[in-house]
Amino acid sequence: MRRNRKKPFLTPAFAVTLALLLTAGLLLAVNGISRQEKYAYLASLTPTPSAVPKKVSYTYDYQTPAPTALLLGSGREGPIVKEIQQRLKDLGYYTGLIDGQFGGQTRDAVIAFQKDKGLTADGLVGEETYALLMGNGS
Repeated sequence: MRRNRKKPFLTPAFAVTLALLLTAGLLLAVNGISRQEKYAYLASLTPTPSAVPKKVSYTYDYQTPAPTALLLGSGREGPIVKEIQQRLKDLGYYTGLIDGQFGGQTRDAVIAFQKDKGLTADGLVGEETYALLMGNGS
């Protein structure tokens, strides 16, 4: 049969903590340190949270980027390719679907257009090819 034993009031951990606190308090009292100095000393023993960083604002100098040279070729896609395909189709150079994919048919149509206009027939739509293509086409 087991008896219910009460836990002792003074556990070893509590005793050590109490002894340290009393020793620190007695040392402070004996040395004649003022109350403010005691608080400062005890506060130095307690870790403090790090300071919250201040909000920092940044100023950016946004400038409009310089326009980049237009250069479209095989593998490109999008609305500008659709526009080019439609214009090539209107001029009779392109017979494929207007799908926005710069593939082989679009490249061949661009080369034919460039040859007719006396441009370097590389199949790439640069600024000069684009300007002539979107102009009157003559």
